[in-house]
Amino acid sequence: MIARLKHRIPAQRGRVLDRLIAWSAILLVLAIAAFAAYYFFDQQGSGTADQDVLKIKLDQYEQVVRDDPNNVTNRLALGDAYYALERYEDAVTQYEAALAISDESTLGHLGLGRAKLGVGDFAGASESFQKVIDQSKEADIAGELVQSAYYYLGSIALEQQESEEAIEHLKQATALEKSDSDAWYLLGSAYMQNGDLDEAISALTRATLFVPDFAEAWQQLALAYDEKGATGEALYARGMIAYSEGELEKAAETLQDAISASPTLAEAYAGLGLVREMQGQRDSAMAAYQQALHLKPDNFNASSGLARLSQPESEASPVLPAGHPGGQNSESSEQGVAP
Repeated sequence: MIARLKHRIPAQRGRVLDRLIAWSAILLVLAIAAFAAYYFFDQQGSGTADQDVLKIKLDQYEQVVRDDPNNVTNRLALGDAYYALERYEDAVTQYEAALAISDESTLGHLGLGRAKLGVGDFAGASESFQKVIDQSKEADIAGELVQSAYYYLGSIALEQQESEEAIEHLKQATALEKSDSDAWYLLGSAYMQNGDLDEAISALTRATLFVPDFAEAWQQLALAYDEKGATGEALYARGMIAYSEGELEKAAETLQDAISASPTLAEAYAGLGLVREMQGQRDSAMAAYQQALHLKPDNFNASSGLARLSQPESEASPVLPAGHPGGQNSESSEQGVAP
């Protein structure tokens, strides 16, 4: 769970590509830095085409490192390429080599932490992430890097059943990036682990705010509502699980059951609107969204859904569930030997 989620949710944070570009004076290294920035800052999982391009270029990246082994940028970029290809041990080697050249490289420490997670070295990963946070207290380091360090420290603590420590780290992560659905999901999971159901529900709801097809978050919400004895809300969450998995008929039926159990549950109407929109039932979707807004005027999914459906039909584009044929979900890896 630790390394997976950061590839699951589209990142809402800004890029720092310019910082990487500034490090290099040659065009080949600029190309490497561009690849490194793309993969490093937790963008949505890369497609097969991106992976294929990276594999084709990998020999060139390795040659650049051989030609100039003391160039930090080259080492970091090659480490990022290995990480993107899930060659974590090779990535560790490159990040450690970069840090041997310059121990002040924040990107190096964060990359090394991620790679060590990949090989299962939680203690080593935690040490690397903590160095990022420590450096941020003494230097002007991009908030994205610090936020990621807190996120990963929280995920490690959660994995090790240290829920209170996880909560503290993940609260820092969500404070630095309020739209990071991954961080909100893990924070909700930490609250669940700690027995704080109301806090868990609040955090998990934030996780689904901008990602209505976040199946893992809905599953946790269903469990939390079950424990609270909130029947309608639990049905609503399970309806959204079905929506997330592309099972639209099942989703519609379950959301109708949720509405029957809790007629004033605005969220269930908004969820039904998403389902009807996905099914191409425009009028039914609009009616569901309008009812949700009647019950709760600030419901985000309902207001954004109505805004989409108010556009000409050729311009409207509903959010696709993760399992929908129109979505993208591909992974690839490669075995090899680092230079």
